[in-house]
Amino acid sequence: MTRQLTISSDEVVETAERLARRHGVSTTEVVVRALRRFAADIEPPGAGGAEPLTPEQRDTFDALQRLSSETARRIVPGARSDHDDLYDDSGLPH
Repeated sequence: MTRQLTISSDEVVETAERLARRHGVSTTEVVVRALRRFAADIEPPGAGGAEPLTPEQRDTFDALQRLSSETARRIVPGARSDHDDLYDDSGLPH
């Protein structure tokens, strides 16, 4: 069962909702990302197991996650990623 955390702060709720809308993620994802970033900023390297990401690495990682989420939302049902129809049985282009 998933554990629950209750936040009694209008500011936190409004900020999380605004960021969620802007970035196309859930409010839970906004809070998780914020807590991970906060932990990476205040914990010594290796405290959470792996080396924490630098701010630049975290920004790149977050940008890639946003792109991945956006791409996943745009997948057309029945779309394929193989290109077999472009090549013959010998692997040469048609």
